[in-house]
Amino acid sequence: QYLPVGRMNNVDVRTGFALGDRTVDLAVASNRDRNSLQIFAIDRDSGELTNLGDIATPMQEIYGLCMAKQGEAFYAIPNDKDGTFIQYRLSAPRGEMQAEEVRRFNVDSQPEGCVADDAAGRLFVGEENAAVWVLPADPDDPTPARPVIEVGDKVVADIEGLALHLGDDHRYLVISSQGNNSYVVVDAVPPFAYRGRFRIGANLEAAIDGASETDGLEVTALDLGGAYGEGLLVVQDGRNRLPQAPQNFKYVPWTA
Repeated sequence: QYLPVGRMNNVDVRTGFALGDRTVDLAVASNRDRNSLQIFAIDRDSGELTNLGDIATPMQEIYGLCMAKQGEAFYAIPNDKDGTFIQYRLSAPRGEMQAEEVRRFNVDSQPEGCVADDAAGRLFVGEENAAVWVLPADPDDPTPARPVIEVGDKVVADIEGLALHLGDDHRYLVISSQGNNSYVVVDAVPPFAYRGRFRIGANLEAAIDGASETDGLEVTALDLGGAYGEGLLVVQDGRNRLPQAPQNFKYVPWTA
C-alpha cells in the first residue's frame, strides 16, 4: 500500500484497539507536514491499513513519536524539536478517533526516539545530544525522569532510534548511536547495565552494504522463523551502497 498522507517521521503500533464496535490494531505516526498525529487502523486479518485521519497538536515542529498501552488505555506520545513531549490518551467510542492530553513534560534539547515497555510501565526517551532518559509510562505517576545512558564514549550523538528486545529471560534496550554508526545495548531494567555495542557490516556475497547514519530502528524477540527464530533487528540505513541508491532498511537476525 502507498498512502500519500504527508511526511511521516516516526511510527508505532499497538494491538487490540476498540474502534467503535470493532477491534483493530492501531498505527500512529508523526505528520511533519501538519504537526499532527496521523492515525491508521490495521485490519487484524488482512493487514490492510485504513487512514483514520489526523489529529492536530499544538506542536510547532512535531518530530518523534511512540505509543504505550497501560491497562486498557492506549497512548500516543509525540515530541517537538523544542524538547516538549505530550502524552495523549486515544479512544474511539463511536468509531471516530479522539485524543485527550493527559501529560506534558520536557527535555532540555532536541529529542526524537522513544519507546515504551508496557509490561514494566517504563517510557524511554532519547535526547539526541545528551542522554536516554526513563520515566513512568503512567501519566499519573509523578516520578521524575532519570538518565539511562549519557552521550560519551559508549553512545555518540546523535541518539536516534530506541527499541526493546523483550525475551523470556531478559529485557534489552537497543539504541542507534548515529555519531559512530553503531548500536548500543543496555538492560531495560534498573540499573540499566551496559551490555555492549556493535556495527552492521556488509554481506558481500549477497551484495548488501552495511548500515550507517541510522535514524530509526525496531527489534522483536518473537520467533519469525528461519534465520529470525530468535528475533529480528531492522535498522534504517542512511547511506545505501552496492549500488548507490536511496536509503533503505537492513534486516539482521538477532542471533548475529
